[in-house]
Amino acid sequence: MTVKEILKDLVEINTIKDKCNKEIMDYIENFVTPLGFEVDRRMNPDTGKEVLVATFGDNPTLGFLGHTDTVDITEGWTYDPLTITEEDGKLYGLGTCDMKGGIAAALYAASIAPLDEIKAAGKGIKMYWTYDEEILFGGIYDLVRSGEQFPEHVLVCEPTDNMPEIGSKGILEYIFTFNGVTTHSSRPIEGKSSNKNAVKFLNKMMEIEDKLRENHHPLFSVPRSTMNIGIMEGGTSINKVPARTTIYLDFRICDSASEYPMIRQMTDEALKEFDASYEIINDVPSFVNTGNRIAWYEEICGKKAETGNGITEASFFEGDRIIVGPGPMVAHQFNEHVTEESLNKSVEIYLAAIKKECL
Repeated sequence: MTVKEILKDLVEINTIKDKCNKEIMDYIENFVTPLGFEVDRRMNPDTGKEVLVATFGDNPTLGFLGHTDTVDITEGWTYDPLTITEEDGKLYGLGTCDMKGGIAAALYAASIAPLDEIKAAGKGIKMYWTYDEEILFGGIYDLVRSGEQFPEHVLVCEPTDNMPEIGSKGILEYIFTFNGVTTHSSRPIEGKSSNKNAVKFLNKMMEIEDKLRENHHPLFSVPRSTMNIGIMEGGTSINKVPARTTIYLDFRICDSASEYPMIRQMTDEALKEFDASYEIINDVPSFVNTGNRIAWYEEICGKKAETGNGITEASFFEGDRIIVGPGPMVAHQFNEHVTEESLNKSVEIYLAAIKKECL
């Protein structure tokens, strides 16, 4: 099979929100088993969704990692999202970029790699294909919580347009709940409006963001840590004092080691004067790879390494990690696509990495 044929097959399996999780894992298992990989499918007992771990050789020195789920179909598509449409060197289809293109390239690279030589060298390859990356990172959490020992070096096959990405910001996501007392707006009780207290609290949060602006992190294209107020929900009527307000808020942190403790401390202090509580729904540290492989990847990719502002599964485990895959980076957009040139370049990069790490 060609890499385009593999990508076509993957796109035709509808994995929006993991709809056909079993089917795509069946496809991957049927692809890698004839190559000599041993397959371990691990089902989450609560969700029934599976992570697939495929191992070749007794001593895997290189790993490939990626997610099989896609986001929903956005408005504006002019092509059939669940088939591949080829036009002007571009391959259109849902998930082609994020990230079935990377999966297809990794599977094809493994199929043309000198596997007999790798086994003779006493080394090997390990592949991890997960679920639920687009929402709650369920698959990678399953792997990490199980104590999975990843190979020394792991390639995360996310779309980067073949640029080696060597780090990501951290993320800290809160849900705050403010409590008050419902009364008519003409007879408010001082300090008991959940909305007013939430606004006072958010003013303090913006002071934290101003404090973060003092730090400059040139490795990131947005060279500072940021705060975002994503959702505010409070009140049911213009003439009623609300009794409950909910705020969804996140920080994207450049240097978790130095900035995270300050954010947590200032947030906790700001909350003390209110009748309020919070839940942390994501808490993932930043990382920057400073390993000795970076220059090699810059040479083989033909692009200078950069860091990313978003979160990928690379952020959830330790070790030497490079994020690299096809492009352009049009994830979550209508008419999502990869170029055939970029897809083939990803195969070239992955195959070169296999030979470097496993021979």
